[in-house]
Amino acid sequence: MTVQAERVPRIISMTNQVGGSGKSTSGVNLGAQLAEFGWKVLVVDGDDQCDASYQLGYAFPDQLEDQKTIYDCLTDKSVKLSEAIVPALAGPLGGPDTKVIDNLYLVLGSHEMENAEQHLTTAMARELWLKNLLAPIKGDYDVIIIDCPGNLGLVVIGAILASDEIVACIKPGLKELRGLTRIEQKIELVKETWGEYGAHAELVGVLLVDVPTTRSQGAVWDDGKKMVEEAYGDLVLPGIRRSTKIPESYAHQKPLLYFDRAGEATADYLSVAKGLGFKRISK
Repeated sequence: MTVQAERVPRIISMTNQVGGSGKSTSGVNLGAQLAEFGWKVLVVDGDDQCDASYQLGYAFPDQLEDQKTIYDCLTDKSVKLSEAIVPALAGPLGGPDTKVIDNLYLVLGSHEMENAEQHLTTAMARELWLKNLLAPIKGDYDVIIIDCPGNLGLVVIGAILASDEIVACIKPGLKELRGLTRIEQKIELVKETWGEYGAHAELVGVLLVDVPTTRSQGAVWDDGKKMVEEAYGDLVLPGIRRSTKIPESYAHQKPLLYFDRAGEATADYLSVAKGLGFKRISK
C-alpha cells in the first residue's frame, strides 16, 4: 500500500506594527488568488478587528451559534483549531447570491482577541500558542496565511514562531520604513530566543499598498518607495495600486477576484502571488 505524503504547507504571516496597512485585505486577496490557482488555502484571522472574517463573508463571527472562533481555541485547550474553520464565502453569510469559494478556508476571527495578550501573559509556552494549534491541521493545506494584529505583541510573536515566511505590508514613507526595521528586529529576536523550537521565519516580501495612480498624488509616495527599494531590493513585491474597488469589495464582503475580476488591483494581487513564487497548479 502506498502511503500518501503529508502536505508541507507554506505558512505566511502578514504583518505590520500598526493597523490600516492593508494586512487583512492583502491576506484575503492573496489567499483568494492562490485558491484560484488550485492551492488549498487557509486564512487565519488573528486580528481582533476581524476584517479577514468580514471580507470572507462572516460579519459577526462571535454571534454564530455553536461555532468556535480562534479565541475559543486560544483560551480553551479542549477546543481544536479544526472546530473554528469555516468555508470562505464571496458575499455575506446567508446572502441570496453568496457563493462558497473553492479551495479557500478561514479560521474564524473574534473581537475577543483584544483580550488575547492578557490571557497569554500567564499561559504556559505562551509564544507557541499558534504553532501548537496549527500542528494537527497544517498538513491538510498547501498554504496558510496568518492575518496578524497591528502590533508586535505576543499574538504576533506566536505568528512568527508558527510561520516560515513574513510579508510586511506598508504604505511607504519614513515612518513606515522605521516600522519595517522594528519588524525585522522582532523576527531576529524571536529566532534567537526560540530557535530550538523551530523559529525559522524569514522576511520574504515587502508589499507596498495604496500606490498612487497619478503623479500629482504620488510625489511624497515616490520618495518613500525609493527608500524602501534601496533598503530591501528584491524583497519589494509588486505594489497594490490605489483603487476604489478595494474598499467597495470589502463592503460587499468579497475578495477582489469575485467583485472586480478584471480590475487593476485584482491584477496587482495576481502579480504579488507570482512574485512570491506561486504558480497555477496543473490539473
